[in-house]
Amino acid sequence: MDHDERLLRIGLFSRLAAISVRMLRYYQEQHVLEPAAVDPFTGHRSYAPSQLTDAHWITRLRDADMPVSEIAEIMANRGDPQRVRAIMSAHGDRLAAEQERLGRVSAAFERINAYLKESTMDINVRQMHMPAMTVAALRRVLSSYNDEGQLWQEVVPLMERSGLVLPEHDEGLGGTTYLDPEYRDSDVDVEVWIRVPTPFTPVAPLECREVPARDVVVATLHGSYDGMPEATAAIGGYIAAHNLRTGPMFNIYRVGPAHNPDPSTWVTDACFPIIEE
Repeated sequence: MDHDERLLRIGLFSRLAAISVRMLRYYQEQHVLEPAAVDPFTGHRSYAPSQLTDAHWITRLRDADMPVSEIAEIMANRGDPQRVRAIMSAHGDRLAAEQERLGRVSAAFERINAYLKESTMDINVRQMHMPAMTVAALRRVLSSYNDEGQLWQEVVPLMERSGLVLPEHDEGLGGTTYLDPEYRDSDVDVEVWIRVPTPFTPVAPLECREVPARDVVVATLHGSYDGMPEATAAIGGYIAAHNLRTGPMFNIYRVGPAHNPDPSTWVTDACFPIIEE
């Protein structure tokens, strides 16, 4: 027989609960679901039919990727709805964060696929002389490079409060300088700037700076910023081949999101100023 005095042997219970015998033994070890009886001589485990309801809840929580320790805590606190809701809420927050992370990973994967389908870009690396200019600049340490947009949202209102008339697209020149000497994963020192025709009195934290004339190594990227690694790889080869010393990288946005939302139209100059020996 598969049952013994109103109890179910572990094999039948396993079938009815849709939980393997191996996992039932593991759940016993973790105090998630313990047998109603264990034969002291044979070690055979038996379960009460009422435990099938518990088993079905456990499988639902397991399928929702709930950690075993928290499944055990829920099963032990079923008489405390507030505690159960708190555990479920915390797990829901983790799932939401994981879903957001997977969305970013999936988007990055799709960008790789799109990149592999495209022909290799012809990156023209060259030296260029940039004349001196006056800029309106806003500098801050940000959580990550992805937060650069925060500075752009602030710089234009600050310029307007400083009495500046924003230049037309054909006349304006704007960019971002990355002031850390190396790439950083967090706490990044970033400055956004826009060229202006004359010096002005800025409203803090906006600054008015004179940028001297300088020679720079430039690679022009046509299209979305996904192609930036190819541009910087080409620049790295050029800098090494010509034995140059360079300063902080900056980008010039000839055409960017503020001009056209279509990434295929974007034109970016990736630049490294040359430091004279």
